Amino acid sequence: MARQTMIDLGLVQAEDQDPRAGFPPADSYEQFEPEAGRLSLVSPSSEEAPARYAAITPAAWKGTQPEQQRWLASGRVPSGDLTIMSGNGGSGKTEIITQLLVYVAAGLQDWLGCTIEGGAALFLSCEEPEHNIRDRVERICKHRCIDPYKLPDLHLLFPDLESTWLVHANNDGRLSRAPLLDWLESWIVDHKPRLVVVDNVAAVFDGEAIARRQVRAFLAMLRKIAREHDTAIVLLDHPSVRGMADGSGTANSVDWRNSVRSMLHLSDPEKDDPDARALTVTKSNYGRTGEKVTLRWGGLTFTTAMAGEASPYRAAADRDIEDVFLRLLDKRLAQGRPVHAKTAKGSAPAEFVLDPEAAGITAEAFRNAMERLFARGAIKTVETGSPSKRRQHIERVAS
Repeated sequence: MARQTMIDLGLVQAEDQDPRAGFPPADSYEQFEPEAGRLSLVSPSSEEAPARYAAITPAAWKGTQPEQQRWLASGRVPSGDLTIMSGNGGSGKTEIITQLLVYVAAGLQDWLGCTIEGGAALFLSCEEPEHNIRDRVERICKHRCIDPYKLPDLHLLFPDLESTWLVHANNDGRLSRAPLLDWLESWIVDHKPRLVVVDNVAAVFDGEAIARRQVRAFLAMLRKIAREHDTAIVLLDHPSVRGMADGSGTANSVDWRNSVRSMLHLSDPEKDDPDARALTVTKSNYGRTGEKVTLRWGGLTFTTAMAGEASPYRAAADRDIEDVFLRLLDKRLAQGRPVHAKTAKGSAPAEFVLDPEAAGITAEAFRNAMERLFARGAIKTVETGSPSKRRQHIERVAS
């Protein structure tokens, strides 16, 4: 009856004349549209078309060499993939990543204790203004005796602060590409850089930092670009309060960590040595996790430092404590109240910390100063008293 009614209405032709004959039934009316007084089939959109996959077996590998992992920075920054480098504001992560950019562009082959590849490099600076980066580039070049104005492979982009997004989050929660991401990928295709640095997550990710699907989708976009064009992309980030406290450098959703294969973290300045930093490999799926490099500010930029090496700042602070130690030692001897080097009652560190002139210096700092003074021969232990009741105290060594 229903078919007869449709025929009466002129909406169905004879099967031998109907070009739709043999087509499977439609799942919904949306698959059809009125055309010439009848209903004609509309092809499903490409978004609705079933995805095509092709599984393989290990036999496909026979007779071929496995692809070896390449590194932009050996053990730290893999080529053809995405790395996140985190560090608190003011820690110096922009400084050391600018080093990497300059060294790659200049073909210097080393960066803070590891070997690196050379080639074109791009810094997409969405936070630091041009004059700040220029200052860094010129200082770093001076440190390595490079002419900063003869680096044709070093490229810098400083987009308007209102146009720094790489992706936008739509109302349905999905991400869409922003014009800057299209420009970035096009630039990579044209220039084939070995390194691209993006500063930073907060400036380029217009989504919810704790939304797992958005985070994974955004990082997958960058990883896809890195893989397809064989470039290393480093994304700078600020750690969360917890990430700063435990030294992991992570922030927001765990998917920021889980969705990348390499992560670096730069520590804050040390309390007693503001020139010191530690660069740590906190994640590496292609290499060894846990590498920790001690860095030290050298006046122009950061350099690697030997374990236990004191910076000029730390050396000056140590000398100040030593001066206070010697002054208090002279004072105690003048008062007839000698002190000794043992850990028992009457030891110099324990007594000096109670003196009003100690200026807040801790007992541990006084003990370290005492050991340095003994090592240099600036002080000595003197024994007094009868043979049956010998006592020890510390005195200066006459110069």
